[in-house]
This record gives sequence, C-alpha cells and structure tokens, in this order.
Amino acid sequence: MELPRLQPLYEKYKDKGFEIVAVEATRNTKGAQDFIAQNKLTYTFLENKAGDTDVVRSQFGVMVFPTSFLITRDGKVVQCHIGFEPGDEEKLEKEIQGLL
Repeated sequence: MELPRLQPLYEKYKDKGFEIVAVEATRNTKGAQDFIAQNKLTYTFLENKAGDTDVVRSQFGVMVFPTSFLITRDGKVVQCHIGFEPGDEEKLEKEIQGLL
C-alpha cells in the first residue's frame, strides 16, 4: 500500500511546499477514516461524493489505482506514475527534489 509509504516524504518536504492530496475513489468513508487513523496519515484526503463516482476517472483519466501525479506550483502535470511498488518512494523522492 503506497499511502503509508508517502507519509515520510510528506513530513520531509511539506515545509518546502510539497503537498499530497489523496482521493478515496470508492466512497468507503468508514474504511478510509479507519485506514488514515490507523496509519497516522496527516496529508490531505478527499472523497468522491454521491454522483461524483467517476470524477477521478473522467477529470484526470485515472483508470488504474494507485495513480500518482506530480504537479508544479503553477498546475502543470510533470510526472504520472501508475502503480506503486516497494522502492518507488526513492524514485519519487528524487523527482520531488528536482521540483523543489
């Protein structure tokens, strides 16, 4: 699971302007809340509301979960990662450092 492995990156770079926004696409509010609390995740979480089930897919073209985007301060998508394997956080960290 990628979300707990992103927490250390968030802690390390948040003071430099790095933000993480995770989107819960399945509308399992209770499950998401339990997971966030259990893993002590402190970055931003959003959830699709009723009627918005396909927002992540239609607005961002996401068809596979997890999918991650690196977006510059001016809103330009510069990286897209599909999937998340052990060790991917090192590659992601290098990309984050290059943007900050």
